[in-house]
Amino acid sequence: MTMMTKAAPRPLAAPAGRKVLTAVPATLVKVVKHWQARRRSRIALSHLSDFHLRDIGLDPLIRDQEIGRPFWR
Repeated sequence: MTMMTKAAPRPLAAPAGRKVLTAVPATLVKVVKHWQARRRSRIALSHLSDFHLRDIGLDPLIRDQEIGRPFWR
């Protein structure tokens, strides 16, 4: 006669939706930081003189177009 042993209980797996919910705040933080970086670079670009723009190879018209873009684009 063989003795049956009881298997140790396995921990419950997290629901699939939980992974998505925990990834949302991290993704949101990453997106907001990217938007902030765009905003800072466009502000810095707006303060450059025409001399500095020519030095980095940008036309004032392109600068104005870039500055006018919304931060999310």
